[in-house]
Amino acid sequence: MSTPTGARHPSDLVATALLWDLDNVAVPLAEMNSFARTLGALVPPTAPKVAAANWRAFRLYGDVLRAHGIRVLSGGRDPAGADGVLLRQAKRLRSGGATRFLVASNDRVFARLATRAEVHVVTRTGDLVSGRLRAVARSVTVLAREEDGCWTALPAA
Repeated sequence: MSTPTGARHPSDLVATALLWDLDNVAVPLAEMNSFARTLGALVPPTAPKVAAANWRAFRLYGDVLRAHGIRVLSGGRDPAGADGVLLRQAKRLRSGGATRFLVASNDRVFARLATRAEVHVVTRTGDLVSGRLRAVARSVTVLAREEDGCWTALPAA
């Protein structure tokens, strides 16, 4: 619903948040700036952006991602640590009003978010998205690197 001036009423806006599983959707450090910029541009500028990774990736990518306004959290040394961190952040964000999640992951564990929010998946490898996650996602987008180094968002096949 628009106001007479054409602006949208705040209650009409859907709160979106980015959840990025760096253990699952990663790029080399040399490409991280462009990838983070592309991924961040898929959500509104004011949207919360959270990434989590194992301790090593957290240390490696942290500064680069923080420069793009992405909150970076450590999943510790547990192989599924980043998943748990991101699910806890999703719960916190949902209680703060988030109703849509852009999830950069292939992991089926994020399918549970669809019970309380809209889920959109972004990946680098569309064929590796879990069937369970794909089944509940409103959309699946693959980010492909072009020859010029830019990333292009393509719908998954």
